[in-house]
Amino acid sequence: MTLLLRQVKIIDPTSAHDGQVKDVLIRNGKIAAIRKRVPGSFKRTVAHEGLMISPGWIDVGTFIGDPGMEHIETMQSASKAAAAGGFTGMVMLPNTEPALQSKSEIEYILNRSRSMISRVFPLGALTKACQGNEMAELVDMHHAGAVGFTDGMHSIQEAGVLLRGLEYVKTFGGIVVNHPDTEDIGAQGMIHEGSVSVSLGLVGKPDLAEALMVKRDIDLLRYSNSRLHVLNISSAKSVKLVRSAKTEGLNLSCSVPVMNLVETDERMLGFDSNLKVRPPLRSESDRIALVEGIADGTIDFVTSNHQPVEVERKKLEFAYAAYGSIGLQTVLPLLIKGLGRKKSPERIVQLLSLSPRRHFNLPVPSIDQGKMAEITLFDLNSQWELSQDKIHSKSLNSAYVGIPLKGRSLGVVNGEKVHLRDGLGSG
Repeated sequence: MTLLLRQVKIIDPTSAHDGQVKDVLIRNGKIAAIRKRVPGSFKRTVAHEGLMISPGWIDVGTFIGDPGMEHIETMQSASKAAAAGGFTGMVMLPNTEPALQSKSEIEYILNRSRSMISRVFPLGALTKACQGNEMAELVDMHHAGAVGFTDGMHSIQEAGVLLRGLEYVKTFGGIVVNHPDTEDIGAQGMIHEGSVSVSLGLVGKPDLAEALMVKRDIDLLRYSNSRLHVLNISSAKSVKLVRSAKTEGLNLSCSVPVMNLVETDERMLGFDSNLKVRPPLRSESDRIALVEGIADGTIDFVTSNHQPVEVERKKLEFAYAAYGSIGLQTVLPLLIKGLGRKKSPERIVQLLSLSPRRHFNLPVPSIDQGKMAEITLFDLNSQWELSQDKIHSKSLNSAYVGIPLKGRSLGVVNGEKVHLRDGLGSG
């Protein structure tokens, strides 16, 4: 396979070509040349005004239904959706059937995904069946290739269980991931607790439920001197807690769902069940605090919060609809909109590629001659709409179908595997 990327702007602080506009020639999965102009004509050439390239993006906390729930999402469908959204890798939650709780399940995921354009890196279950009780086989999973440990969509409710996990992973330099939600506070809450929930007559989920667990987890991290990632915060209170903890030098990182940078609970007035997500969309003041948290480095990266749901569980009255939204294909335009004037190509690449890779000890690909090609192609100004026939996920639960979007991933290159937007590459 030979592919020429003609006159692209390279956004890669690890590369000697960072910030420069160059031709990039890829041959047999490797970067063969980076020059002002690569002479000759090539059957497969990409030339697009405003095209930028960066090290491949990676999504953390992706839900994939394989094994056991392939009717919701398979690794193959998730990989195609991820590639269409600009991601060359996904860090997968362990909430499968069975859960990713032993060496054999971790090896299954890694082996199945090797041939896919967007690779899957599994998070192992912290506890057996992700039920928050008995510890799973962490050491075996670590040696098999698990990149961290979590109960995923099931927050760890027992402080002692999380503490044991934090202390256990210290023995091999691992990381614990927890989604903060004190489940017995606002247990029936469907949307953010506030004026909108009151006006709609819906039970609300207070930001206190999230903030209490963020504080508890930080206290346990301080005590254990371990590594913790707080997955998908959504409130101003959480931003403040994480910001303060980071000043202490704790080994702490956190992420935010990209939708929470754009949407607020005001959108719930339309009862669109595709916006019924966890964590919930909160107030405008929360949204602003999240954007400020990204600007000052409190929040380390953003996630798609990709949670596919089959149509039978989503097309119901709002109160009965399942939580979740697909998100892999719309991360870039939402991030651009959410950051507003604070956006820059360099910051976007930091949030989508460099920071998540470094926090999960995943290789950071470099755009330099002789290196393996793991590259995302994108345009910050491209105007487009997501249509249902272009959704690659098996589920269609997106709130952004038919809505004008600005900013688009145009393709990915991952070794010898290439995905390009329709009509982009000649040949």
